[in-house]
Amino acid sequence: MAPIPTAIGRYFVENLVGIGGMGQIFKAHDPEIRRSVAIKLISTELMSGGKRAEYIRRFRREAQAAARCAHPNIVAIYDFALHEGQPFIAMEFVYGASLRQALDAAPVMAVPDAIGIMLQVLDALASAHAMGVIHQDIKPANIMLTPEMRVKVADFGISRFVNTDVTNTSSSMGTPNYMSPEQCRGSTVDGRSDLFSAGATLFEMVSGERAFPGHNVGEVSHRIQNERLPLLPAPVRAVAPRLQFVLERAMEKQPDDRFHTGDEMAEALRQVLGASRDDERNAITRISPVGGVAGGTADSQKVRRDAGAQAAEAQLDADTLQALEHKLTGYVGPIARILVRTTAGRSRSVGDLCSQLALSIANSAEREQFRREVELLLRFRSPVVAGTSRRNDSSVRLPEHELERVQEVLTQFVGPIARVLVRRATADASSVEALWLSLSNHIESPVERSAFLRQRQK
Repeated sequence: MAPIPTAIGRYFVENLVGIGGMGQIFKAHDPEIRRSVAIKLISTELMSGGKRAEYIRRFRREAQAAARCAHPNIVAIYDFALHEGQPFIAMEFVYGASLRQALDAAPVMAVPDAIGIMLQVLDALASAHAMGVIHQDIKPANIMLTPEMRVKVADFGISRFVNTDVTNTSSSMGTPNYMSPEQCRGSTVDGRSDLFSAGATLFEMVSGERAFPGHNVGEVSHRIQNERLPLLPAPVRAVAPRLQFVLERAMEKQPDDRFHTGDEMAEALRQVLGASRDDERNAITRISPVGGVAGGTADSQKVRRDAGAQAAEAQLDADTLQALEHKLTGYVGPIARILVRTTAGRSRSVGDLCSQLALSIANSAEREQFRREVELLLRFRSPVVAGTSRRNDSSVRLPEHELERVQEVLTQFVGPIARVLVRRATADASSVEALWLSLSNHIESPVERSAFLRQRQK
């Protein structure tokens, strides 16, 4: 493996964060604007001179088109240039995890959570399609989730180059579980192909299974082109009976039979929840702490009431969720916040939630250690039903030496403003632990946030 470059273009490389079919992805620092960026360095080493030059020219054109897709749910592209003859793209660095990582840790999402995520994806697709940019590779790995459950879709308009220009399709593409029938045939595609892929992704999110599984590319491709979409699991159909029909239309074999636009498919999904476009503008893409969808009309309010009842039964107050997130972060990293939020909505009790979260830890010894830690944590916490207040009153005073210590540590991460932040957070903190968790939200980097919280234990 080649050594990690110290700089790519004007960007100072900090570390390698991934290797894919296109090449390498680095986290880097832009000294001009003083921000973190992701650098995708594209490999063209296997291409001959003339073919390589044409590839770079076309790739530059697609990258320029993708850069025009300015949307809050699309990873922004900042720059395109060459590094030692190899093309690279500088783009927004997203703190969080991919939907693929989230599903690997917790394979099934609650229907409101999954639809809330997909509505953001469809909003991004509608915007890009209006600009004439087709993604052609919508799948969980290309959908990023921030800790606040905001969607960032990556690789608009450029993913297809890894399949058609750099290497042999069968070796670079992998199992094409999310491809449309026309992609499998090698036919011309438009935005409706992306909607098929979005449907396949949503099917997996709510069912825990791929819509068209198979042991190899040929088997999967045959099923996509010839077999009907399987039924969703009975519990999902019971909660959202109309979702099956929406997915079937999104994944029709012929593009003319599908939804024509992302907006059209999004409206159908809102109807599954009983929410209107105005409701969605206000809050539908905001995932609540117990995994429900905020806003909406009668049906979506019923979903919220059901989720709220679960939270009340489980006594999932915000401080408990934050404490669990903090503990889980030490085992699985920044994805912990996403897992806690999505799992809480379908948990019947605190014990059930902790058991499900423990399953996201691959190592059995670490899994048992996590269970012991949360057992002690919950044993010494006074349960408070979600929605009730835990604000300090005059009888709750945090030790002065603890306030001085947390301010000293926080200053290392945010500077002199730490004093103001501590003073404000103290008014709402019910305990020293709650104060540290609250203040950690002011630290942008997940790594630095974890380092700050570790100081609490010292």
